[in-house]
Amino acid sequence: MHSDKLRRFLAVSAMAFFLGASSAQAQVSIIGDSDGDGVQDIEDQCSNSDLSATVFINGVNTGIQNTGANPAGCTFADLVQEMIDECLDDAKNHGQFVSCVSHETNILKRAKTITGKQKGKIQSIVAKMQ
Repeated sequence: MHSDKLRRFLAVSAMAFFLGASSAQAQVSIIGDSDGDGVQDIEDQCSNSDLSATVFINGVNTGIQNTGANPAGCTFADLVQEMIDECLDDAKNHGQFVSCVSHETNILKRAKTITGKQKGKIQSIVAKMQ
């Protein structure tokens, strides 16, 4: 059930951390970069990146900082949205949806990608989704 983009995001983020790279990247205009995230379209796995400053879920601002695009061309907001979409697709009811998001955010928390407070914020928002 884990998304491939989420696994790649965590792997790339861990590699960048160990190599001393920063998650904040300057937005550079690149030929063939239709979403303006600094990654050429040919290599961009999130071709329509959400470049908002913070992550929004169902129109609600989580207050969680949205990182610049990783080398695969995905922002954190892109990956959160994909996680929610996959959980919605896989769930037979609202309870299963919330449980799926809880499971996925536990992975992000264990990887220290989000804090417990941020996990709680995401959970609170998705629990209220219809």
